[in-house]
Amino acid sequence: MGIAVGIDLGTTYSAVGMIDPVTGRARIIPTRDGAAVTPSVVAVMPDGTVLFGEDAKEQQELGYTGTAAFFKRSMGDEDFALPLCGRDYTAVDLSAMLLRGLVEQAEEVSGEHIDAAYVTVPAYFRNREREATLAAARQAGLNVLGLLNEPTAAAFAYGLNGNGRHQTALVYDLGGGTFDVTLARIDEDEIRILGSDGDHQLGGKDWGNAVEMWIAENFKEEFGVDPTEDPETLAQIGVLAEQAKKRLSKSAYADITVSCQGHRGKYRLSREEFDQITAYMLQETADVVDRLFASIDPPMSWKDVDGTILVGGSTRMCQVPEYVERVSGKKPLGGVNVDEAVALGAAIRANQDASGATR
Repeated sequence: MGIAVGIDLGTTYSAVGMIDPVTGRARIIPTRDGAAVTPSVVAVMPDGTVLFGEDAKEQQELGYTGTAAFFKRSMGDEDFALPLCGRDYTAVDLSAMLLRGLVEQAEEVSGEHIDAAYVTVPAYFRNREREATLAAARQAGLNVLGLLNEPTAAAFAYGLNGNGRHQTALVYDLGGGTFDVTLARIDEDEIRILGSDGDHQLGGKDWGNAVEMWIAENFKEEFGVDPTEDPETLAQIGVLAEQAKKRLSKSAYADITVSCQGHRGKYRLSREEFDQITAYMLQETADVVDRLFASIDPPMSWKDVDGTILVGGSTRMCQVPEYVERVSGKKPLGGVNVDEAVALGAAIRANQDASGATR
């Protein structure tokens, strides 16, 4: 007899959650390296070996062209085909490879056999994307109990159901590759979705791209050389941009050093300048939220929201909680790691019976 888990199949990072048999609480099954999340990257090596997670991301950062990332953005797109080592792969193929790796790793680390899983999807995924996710799970040999909307999973993880309170929560989910916003009504042990909206082409990757462009423009202005024309330097800039973005979530500035064609540029990106060059993307998320409010019947506004749940690693950027507090007048709700909330909530759902009681 195996266990049922929750799988957050993310655009940039994925995670697997389970119910701890001792405590009865949801917890993340760590990676082989002890990390909570796994990069949603796969690589096909020349000998046909498939790598995933950190191993695949290392190949990507080295400039190896047989890697794939951000394929969740193409789920349900029948025209998407990525050539890797002489074969074309669909988003379903790539997702299946990632899922297979996640399950094998989780079984090895936990020492448990995984019988079944709830797999999460963005709330705005339509039937085509959902069917593609199910197809990927089947291709990976996974018994899927069901698909669970990511914001619903996050609400489970934050323990908003079953606490006897009646409240309206807004789930603001900014991941690495997608943005998802949902309004949910929490009534005792029921979570009812009032509406969802999102943009599957907007995520932390785009903030990173803005930093890459800032680095490249500074380098070109200083030395007259475009570093993006060199594949190895371009890969290096991608890593530097990601590191700078993460540093700015904790510090007032990030120092960046990049080398290309014998030139060495050193630049300091302040949080203020980072916010300026990415302000239009934060505004895009605000526009989606406003659009969601307007779509509810009758229309709603921030004054109708009792609390905001932040989900997704990109909500660690200081500009996000600052925006939420500015427009809502309340600090975002806390209590669960933003990277883990969706997988934890899916694990809780995977271990409930039809009535909602824990198995």
